[in-house]
Amino acid sequence: MLQRADNDWAAAKEAYVGRPGFPMLKLTRFREAYVNALLDAILAGYQGTTKSAVGSQNETSDYDVTLIGGRGTWSAMKEFNAAFRSVWRKESGVVFDTNIYVGTIPPPTMRHSPDSWIVKDGNAHATSEWKYVQEAASLSKIRRFMDAGEWQHYLNRVTDDVLAPSSATPRTSGTRFTQARHARGAFAVAGVMYDAYARSVARILASEGYDRRPSQSDDDFVRSMEHRDENAVMRARNILYTIHTRGAQNTERSFVHRGQSPLGQGDWRSQASIGALNAQALLYAMEAYHSAGAVFDVVYRQQAGLIDRSDLVLSDFFQSFNEQVGDTLKDLHHYERDPGKAFYQSAKYIRRMTIAADEVLQGCGGALEDEATALLGRFKELGAKEGILLRLRGGADSAFAGLTEHEKSAVAIRHTRDILGSDSLRDFRRKLLLVAGAIHSLRYTRPT
Repeated sequence: MLQRADNDWAAAKEAYVGRPGFPMLKLTRFREAYVNALLDAILAGYQGTTKSAVGSQNETSDYDVTLIGGRGTWSAMKEFNAAFRSVWRKESGVVFDTNIYVGTIPPPTMRHSPDSWIVKDGNAHATSEWKYVQEAASLSKIRRFMDAGEWQHYLNRVTDDVLAPSSATPRTSGTRFTQARHARGAFAVAGVMYDAYARSVARILASEGYDRRPSQSDDDFVRSMEHRDENAVMRARNILYTIHTRGAQNTERSFVHRGQSPLGQGDWRSQASIGALNAQALLYAMEAYHSAGAVFDVVYRQQAGLIDRSDLVLSDFFQSFNEQVGDTLKDLHHYERDPGKAFYQSAKYIRRMTIAADEVLQGCGGALEDEATALLGRFKELGAKEGILLRLRGGADSAFAGLTEHEKSAVAIRHTRDILGSDSLRDFRRKLLLVAGAIHSLRYTRPT
């Protein structure tokens, strides 16, 4: 079945999802058994390391695995990718929609464990240095799916809103300038992180002989390669993820065994610095969250149930909100030739985004302007748990089981038009960023 789909999981889903006899479910069982067997063989050589897969198990879901505990999980990940590549001649993300990650951010409730680099005497992820690093990391997810001009325009719009006097949030001019400087700084760090990502990936692709126009920026080159040869980009990112994770883990071990450097915060062996190293590494990972807050909220709280809402702070929900916006932009970009599919594929992230938005609004103690409030409500309808878009995305709903991909897209387009008043991807994106900008402006004018 995979060979008929050119060993490409996306093509396999197109061919087999919803077909009689549930052929795609057979493939997902094969995938899980194959990945687990290969990982078990590799992890036999890594004492104390275990694997965890906490995602969905339906016929349209991915199968991502995180390696946890022990030493040198970066090396185990490297072994898996190399072994898989040698057999299939492609990356596991292409063949199986499977990516291997290493656990870098322990849940807040596990921060007191002996091998945790998160401080053992307090809620470290709520310190100002930690929040700043993670905030910038989460914004880099949004930057990834904007070009440089759009990113600058968006930043200017947010900072203009922060600078503007408001009767709803009375502030002195000095306070407004300080808040705008904080926002601009976080956006600037996010931009630097993304530029480093694009530059590194571009260098690997260029070294492998892929053509690049002399005047083409790193960003444009990588984006074009994602369309020309997705597997090549994925291979480059897997290599860089391993390299950067190795550096982060070496620093973590030094922190655990020797403690924070006497030079203090900002030094290479501080919690904020380790957080920054992990965040940069996660930019190269496929389909990964870049910030701890998103990991806490979605992976550890919603999926694994290891923590609950009370274990999180406003900053965590803000980071999660940013990453859901970024992942929505990702699907709008990835499925731009099929707007209906873009709408229902992004519904999962829309739902998570609106949940996080409510937490941010509550934490900030403020409200959005009328237009943004109305749009947020409409996005909640689009991402409703039992709504049409999520049912289309799941692929197993009997009401849509007999539909072709074209028919499913048509249903999604009609539903989106009914809710948002438009079925244009461009308008969907504009309204999404209007809500995101309103949340960002509120967050920076009401810091807590």
